[in-house]
Amino acid sequence: MVRRGARWAWVAAAVAALGLAVVPGAAAQDRVVVTNGLQMDHGAGVTLCTLGPVGTDNAGRLVGITAAHCYGGDDVYFPGKRELGPIGKYAFVSQEQAFHDYAVIVFDPAKVTLSANGPALRIDKVLDGGLPAVGSNVCKDGRTTGKTCGLVGSNAGGLIASFAVNMPGDSGGPLVVARNDGTATEWAGIVTRVALTMPPFIFTSAKNILDDIATRGPDAPGAGFTPVSD
Repeated sequence: MVRRGARWAWVAAAVAALGLAVVPGAAAQDRVVVTNGLQMDHGAGVTLCTLGPVGTDNAGRLVGITAAHCYGGDDVYFPGKRELGPIGKYAFVSQEQAFHDYAVIVFDPAKVTLSANGPALRIDKVLDGGLPAVGSNVCKDGRTTGKTCGLVGSNAGGLIASFAVNMPGDSGGPLVVARNDGTATEWAGIVTRVALTMPPFIFTSAKNILDDIATRGPDAPGAGFTPVSD
């Protein structure tokens, strides 16, 4: 009778002889799940912003979008798990932030699994045209005020002014269109700022973001952004 330990030793030797690697089954479980609406942790422990939509680009990279003014250092960490080391890095930060307040983060596929299901919103597609019409009902999620909804009052220049409340800490958080049939999964923009306008809550549209990324070519980080559907 062959002892169990000897049998496993023989299997390991055979695998090694074939040039195969033995990968622990727990490896995939060690990845953290990153979603829209996640609290940002970057730089020197700064956790003041929110992650927007997550998905893939033309090159198959795992990417996320947030507000450019949230940038606090290249490295991005999973909140509460800095011992894992950086799970991603800022690949692009827009310097023009009046109409293009966005940044692109590229995540490490060895450490991250993306999900369409955030704490309050599911995002699995981009709104057709990337700019919600005036009068549309939109909803956002953010680490400070959570999910809030309101009508779009204007969308001039690709900036969305809405009654969906946002406050400091919500910056970068995702905005979706809320349909009459109850669906609300179409990405429309990210939280940008509060202004002395009516409505006062300002969002950078998906149109402005994706159009600007496209100017840097098909291989640029974030080019061809497609929200994850899992």
